[in-house]
Formats: sequence, C-alpha cells, structure tokens
Amino acid sequence: MKIGHGILEKISVIDMTEGVAGPYAAMALADMGADVIKVERPAGDWSRPADHNEVDGQENGQFISLNRNKRNIGLNAGTAEGAKILSRMIRQADILISNYRPGVMAKLGFDYSNCQSINPNLIYCIISGFGLEGPYAQQPASDTIIQAMSGLMSLVGEPDGPPTRVGFPLIDMAAGNAAVQGILLALYNRLSGNGGANIEISLMAAALGMMTAGYTRFLASGVPPKRQGNSNMNLAPAGAYRAGDGRYISIAILRDSHWAKFCGVMGLEHLIDDPSYRTNANRVANRNKIDEIIEPMLASASAKEWIERLQAADILAGPINDFGDVASDTAITNWLPIVKTMAPNAPLAMGTPIKLNGAYAETRYPAPAKGANTEEILAKFGFSDEEIRNSLDSGAVFSL
Repeated sequence: MKIGHGILEKISVIDMTEGVAGPYAAMALADMGADVIKVERPAGDWSRPADHNEVDGQENGQFISLNRNKRNIGLNAGTAEGAKILSRMIRQADILISNYRPGVMAKLGFDYSNCQSINPNLIYCIISGFGLEGPYAQQPASDTIIQAMSGLMSLVGEPDGPPTRVGFPLIDMAAGNAAVQGILLALYNRLSGNGGANIEISLMAAALGMMTAGYTRFLASGVPPKRQGNSNMNLAPAGAYRAGDGRYISIAILRDSHWAKFCGVMGLEHLIDDPSYRTNANRVANRNKIDEIIEPMLASASAKEWIERLQAADILAGPINDFGDVASDTAITNWLPIVKTMAPNAPLAMGTPIKLNGAYAETRYPAPAKGANTEEILAKFGFSDEEIRNSLDSGAVFSL
C-alpha cells in the first residue's frame, strides 16, 4: 500500500462546486492525492468573499480551509468555446463534482447523460439541496435552510426557547462526506469494469441521515422529539453543569454501573439503589430531581477538580471548551490534523480527520486564486500553445 495520502494520485477530478459541501468533498479527494481542478466561472466562487474576516483580499478563512490542494482554471463554460474545452477535459477525467442548482449543468450541456456519452467511465456526482426531481428541486437551499426544513433546528435550543441553528455548516459537511463515500464506492466498482456512475447527494437526505435514530423513533410512535437543551433524552444525569469557578462541564452517565460510581464520587451512595434512580429509565423520568440534588454540589468546586474526580472514577466528563480552550490544550492539539495552508495571513487550518499509515494529509497547493493555473491545466489536457492563446483571447478561459 502506498504510504501516506497519495493513493488517488492517478485520479483526475473536475471540481465545479462553490460554497461548502462540494468544495469540501473535492478537497477531501485532493487530500487523498487526487489531481483536483477547480473550474471557476468569471464571477468566481460566491464563497470567496463570504467571510467578513477577509484574508489576502478575496481569500478568506472558509475558502482557504475548503480549497487547498487544488489547482484552478478560469473557464466560462457558458460560451461555445468554453463548453468545448470543458468537454475535452471531461473526456480525460475520472470524476466530476458539481453543486450548482439542479438544471444548471444540463443548461450548460453537461448533465449526466451528456457527460456519460463523452466519457463512459466518468464518475458524476451532483450535490443538491432537495434532490434533482420533485416540487422542491428548484428551490434555493443552503445549510441554514436545510437545518430548518429537515427538523434539525426543532431539536436545538432550550425546551422553552426558540429553535436554534447549529453554529457551523453541519449539513454541508455531512453531505460532502457522503459525496466522498459515494465517489470512493464508484471508483472501487469501476475496478471491476463496471464503468462510471451517477451519484446524487442531497443536503436534505444528509441531514435526516444524521438524525436516523430520532426519525426512526418518530416513524414508530408518531411523536416528534422535543428540544432538550443540554440534556440528553436517552440518559440521566447528562448535560451541562456549572462548576464553582463559573466554567461549565459536561457529564453523561452511560450505564447503571456508572451511576453507582457517580454516586460514590458525589457522596450520594444512599441513592444508588433508590427505586427512583436505580435504572436509567428511572433516572430519565426523574432527571429534574437529580439535577436539583447535584447542581448545588457541583458548584462547590472548580471545573478542573470535578473533571479530575469524575474521570478518575471512569465517568464520562469533560470541560465545555471554546476554540481558545481547544487551541491551548496540547493534549488535544498534538493529535489533530492541523495543516499549513500556505496562505500568509491564515497559516493553519484543520485538515481532514483521516490518519493513514501514521500520517495526516499535507498541503501541496494553497487555496488557489481565480484562474491561477489556467495555462498549465490546459497544457495537461493536451491543448497546444496556440490553442491556449486563442482560448485566452476569446475569453473562453482566463488567468491571473
């Protein structure tokens, strides 16, 4: 087996994506060694200026972190010449990924059927909001909207408060990961001589796929789950608790044996066999009573002290950190895939969380400027110097 993350080095990917889900999927393949070519339209990836904390003008934290290890071709696929160039690239590529709104690729002349006729071995992956068919197919979608419409936001927040958005693009990232899984399956299937594949990933399916347990319970009972705040509907005690120094800690009692250990740490041995708390089902039914007992006790010592005591008793417990806490904890950061971005004002990013043969993927290319590699990419696909000059002069392609 190849050492490190160059396993896909012979695989060529055409990345026609913008935003989060598609760029993340393409970047994950790039981290595995694939040659990922980001095809950028003249207006540019809309996510370039999306982050108010801009870095190097148009580049920003989001764009830098989701587009490393790619090369960039500036291409106007809406022109006849641009379409010819893209068609020639597709003929030689292994994978095409797009997350344009449904219908855009067909309008450009590059839906699955057309691409398959160009290259029968092409793995074609489309990421959309709601799928490619049905009443919602053309409806604008984003991570935030899918958080709302999937039911996810109905589960986040305090029981008596409003629904709350998860503070990062959770569904986009889940959809990106699903796309990578599908693409790798298709690559494996292609080894058996089965040709290319048509892969469809929707943000809605990715969202509900993450909530499969709750949705299964709903389908069986007809009762939708309610917001739990920091509690866990399946466990008790479980939640966020304020320690004496003002910091919050998270505690989760997973098994009845842990309840006995927890009671030992808290000096509540008399509650171990109390019928109201003996089993997890009893404790879930009486979670408010438990919290009324333990919250004042937890306020008597610092978060650090409680975590040390609880972890020493093999109880699930940890501090509720912000990014500053995470970054300052070398016991965490020494084992994370923190990679160099090659961007001067945002030098580090979190890499993909796959440690292969003892190593995480490294950065080969920084997140590219729009059109940064146009000429070299065209040359790779067999365009002559004259063809490249003519394409630049016509505006079908552009470079820095």
